[in-house]
Amino acid sequence: MQLESGNGDDAVARARELVLAKQFEPAVALLREHLTTHPDDGVGWRRLAGALIGLDEEAAAVGAASRAIEINPEDAVAYRYRALAHQQISRYRESYVDAKRAVELAPDDHEALSLLALNVLAVGRDTARFKELIQRALTVNPDSATARGALKGYREIQRRTVAVAASLAAFPVAVVLLCGWFAVDTGRSSDARWMIWPGIVAVTAMVVLAPLTRSAGRVFPTLTLTQVSTAAIAAGVIAAGAGYGATRAVPAAAALGLLSVAISGLSGIPLSRRGARKGTSLHHAGPETDLSRVS
Repeated sequence: MQLESGNGDDAVARARELVLAKQFEPAVALLREHLTTHPDDGVGWRRLAGALIGLDEEAAAVGAASRAIEINPEDAVAYRYRALAHQQISRYRESYVDAKRAVELAPDDHEALSLLALNVLAVGRDTARFKELIQRALTVNPDSATARGALKGYREIQRRTVAVAASLAAFPVAVVLLCGWFAVDTGRSSDARWMIWPGIVAVTAMVVLAPLTRSAGRVFPTLTLTQVSTAAIAAGVIAAGAGYGATRAVPAAAALGLLSVAISGLSGIPLSRRGARKGTSLHHAGPETDLSRVS
């Protein structure tokens, strides 16, 4: 039989008060001492996991939550804590499995729903499912800081995704047109402006977008092949148009356009594929569990 109250000891209740006060170190010490004499106290292990998360000791929290789950496989909060700990150390697939189980056991747990939403985004890049889960969390609790934090993080990822896609269009245009201007025209013709000015605009766009693209790891989950293809086509059209304006030669314009498409595609496809393999570091923008809800 699972011990739900610390076997009459008030250590678990006292530890909860300490966690509520964000005094995680004394809470951990108290719980570890308690669990040496009450190793089958599932609530104690679960609360130890929460306190360890508060100390940023996620690997230890995984172990504590796992012990709580061994004692009580129906403990939704323990699954949620383990999901959060896994997520914080970038084990998104493990976090997804635990968050899914937590939602199955407690469909109205807005924190579990938010964690599952972020893992759906990281593992499957399923934005529709992400939005559905966040909406469920906000329906359960419209004031959920956890769900709102996840939604804010998703919007940040979207902004960075758009910025990277725009850079994939601007970068080849800048390289091809400026190099083409130096190699072909060198400024002797008034038509040089068709190459130099679009090239300068592309460089300026890259500089403006740089703050949003310097941390590409935040973008990978939503950067798709469709976006990469669109950026490559845009780069090709701009470069070809500028090249034709400068040279009045279709072969030269076509060569510039195709070169831009190739540069954009070769730069963007690896980013999209890397995102599909690795997920992203979502914990910076994702939900941190509300430890005031320790139970």
